[in-house]
Amino acid sequence: ALSAAMEEDGEGGRVSLSNRLRWVAGFQREPLPADLVRDYISYAREYCRPKMTQEAATVLKDYFMNLRYPPDGTNRGDCVPITTRQLEALIRLSQARAKACLRDFVLKEDAEDVKELMMESVNQVHMDEQGVVDRTRGGAGGKSKRKAKQLFMEQLRHYAKGGQFSELTLDHLRIVANQVKLDVSDFRSFIEELRGNGELMKTSAGAYIICS
Repeated sequence: ALSAAMEEDGEGGRVSLSNRLRWVAGFQREPLPADLVRDYISYAREYCRPKMTQEAATVLKDYFMNLRYPPDGTNRGDCVPITTRQLEALIRLSQARAKACLRDFVLKEDAEDVKELMMESVNQVHMDEQGVVDRTRGGAGGKSKRKAKQLFMEQLRHYAKGGQFSELTLDHLRIVANQVKLDVSDFRSFIEELRGNGELMKTSAGAYIICS
């Protein structure tokens, strides 16, 4: 029951988003009529333009600042990479949360829900199997990740030219990664990102070709 969920949370009577979702999933067995959902969304889009309240803004600001500048003194280089893009996403999600309730203002509870959602997202993306935050897992990566890619590709071109390699094996790529002291938790994912960016191409035989 919802009242039981309130007692479980123990946070000033606030029911966590995860508990509410479980409660709704158990209560609302049948999907809502599609026409009703469509009309509801159309009305919200047309008439709702929620404005941020000071209380909601404070919740988002404090969460963002604690991620970017940890109060426990943790070195920023060891923290989850976060930029103003994440803050903008927090604001947009809070406005969407208020709009879903047909409200004119973004309330503190909207910001708290979005904060909880972002915390869960950070945990899923950046925590390793031992529950420790790993800043190299997923995320924006920021300037440091772009710099690592640039440094790796520059050394890879130099390596390929020196050895006169037209095609490179995965072992060749690992040699270059060691040369530049590449610090990534998942090397294969790093290579796949370079392929996705059009900097490397993989042949049918499994070799790699530098595209640029």
